Amino acid sequence: MRVIVAGGGYAGLATLIALRRSLPEVEIHLIDPREHHIKLTHLHQTLKRPLSDFCIPFAVLAKKYGFTHHRLALPISADNLESWEWNRTIPLPKGELAFEYLVIATGAKPHLAPGGKQVYQRDDFCRREGQEIIQNFLARTENKERHITVVGAGATGLQFLFELDDLLKSHSIDRQLRLIQRGGRILSKLPVGFHDYIAGRLKSAGIEHLPYTRYRGQHGGSIKLENTRTGESFTLPSDLTLLFPGVDPQPQLLRADRYGRVIVGHYPLPRIFTAGDCSNFDCSGLNSLTAQAAVRKGKQVAANIKRLQQGRLPYIYSYDELGYFVSLGPLDGIGWMLFKYNIITGLPAFAIKEAIEMQYDWFVDGVDLYF
Repeated sequence: MRVIVAGGGYAGLATLIALRRSLPEVEIHLIDPREHHIKLTHLHQTLKRPLSDFCIPFAVLAKKYGFTHHRLALPISADNLESWEWNRTIPLPKGELAFEYLVIATGAKPHLAPGGKQVYQRDDFCRREGQEIIQNFLARTENKERHITVVGAGATGLQFLFELDDLLKSHSIDRQLRLIQRGGRILSKLPVGFHDYIAGRLKSAGIEHLPYTRYRGQHGGSIKLENTRTGESFTLPSDLTLLFPGVDPQPQLLRADRYGRVIVGHYPLPRIFTAGDCSNFDCSGLNSLTAQAAVRKGKQVAANIKRLQQGRLPYIYSYDELGYFVSLGPLDGIGWMLFKYNIITGLPAFAIKEAIEMQYDWFVDGVDLYF
């Protein structure tokens, strides 16, 4: 049996690792234009550590888990998906590749936002060393007051903000840090206790917080902003701007039935599954754009492929979130466990966040501690 997985992020990797363990004889092909799997939940740590610490070459993973890597991106569309389902093949530069099952796990990409010479987004930190970006900024602003803006108060923006604050303080570097967000409450989908704790941490760290503010672009050493309540436009100095405005499914959001099979029109495609940030399962299971959901969906899809191959009914995806944690610099964090109002802060939250990250690291290394 041959299975093709399109996308080598958290969901795609979880799918092929689980497949290899449960179906040792399966032939697996990975379609991804990149050379590496990047642990995106660690990306803020590249401000202090090399990017290579959080990258795993697909060549290494292919040798470990026995799959073939093709460096290209599939042209995913409703018409193409139907055609691939009907013909049970996908197009490759050297000819068509047949499959028994195809899994679309192409993930998500950052929202489009105006860039600039001193503006960096998530993908820039996937290509360049974070330490290099910061060193260049410090050298460029050596004899002037330094202004740094982080746009986006989601988990990624907050983790970069507090990691950067700690880095600069540890080197006694004077700076003016600010956080820009469109809404009024930090992590608005979580209990208000999250906002209160993080707002307190911002104040104690001397970080300026501008809620109800929309990013409009960067020109030279100034950032263009707009008050979302009044419509007033204004500018502030910003020598370094980090953009984390959120992500969109790539290349589109794929609707799936409760087993993970892609739905085109009104019907599921029997041989094509989806998982990760590009998917929305039609059931009560967790559909958030998080690594936690991506891994669970990937493992679920692998289990359902095995069951179908054995002539058994697939499982319904029903994973329910058990917790959510955000680090706020070294030895600090906030999150909830078991139920959303059981809020944990400080060092215990940071330790749990690190344990969650290690759980995935162990999974990639071959030890599955997911339940």
